[in-house]
Amino acid sequence: MAELSRRRFIAASGAVAASVWLSANSRDVIAAGLHAAKATRFETLSDADGADIEAATANIIPTDGTPGAREARVVYFIDRSLGTFAKEQRPVFEKGAKNLRARAAKLQRGAKSFAALTPANQIAVLTAMEKDKDGFFDALRYGTVAGMLANPEYGGNYNKAGWKLIGFNDQFSWAAPFGWYDRV
Repeated sequence: MAELSRRRFIAASGAVAASVWLSANSRDVIAAGLHAAKATRFETLSDADGADIEAATANIIPTDGTPGAREARVVYFIDRSLGTFAKEQRPVFEKGAKNLRARAAKLQRGAKSFAALTPANQIAVLTAMEKDKDGFFDALRYGTVAGMLANPEYGGNYNKAGWKLIGFNDQFSWAAPFGWYDRV
């Protein structure tokens, strides 16, 4: 089977993330997006939890030749979501952030936070959480993808970073030819 590219993974995950995170009241999702665009501090998460969750989201969708979760301000989308339409997931994220710190301290002596780990150690921690089928890891992944791909008008995807990543043209109105298969 061909290796799944980052672009294909994010595009395929969008439908799942949408059903989990974006089934909320559109007013709440819009508020989460507006918060993500302007936030300079966390409303729901503690500063320590927010820093660790941001570091984790930045590993799920990293910055390379294209913007990642950090540029899309995904952590602020998640923060607002946990205080509004995803309230039931707040304990999962709080426990998960503590688990990130505990795993960081176990992996690297003296580490006080997941965010302080080296990138290789951060990936090791997240890989172990995924292998252990940690519910927080799944919630984090879905929240990251939702925050990355949501319509900026409705929340997340700051500066259309996610759409740029997958090559989505947001004109919302198209005319033929639609692609190479339509050209004469």
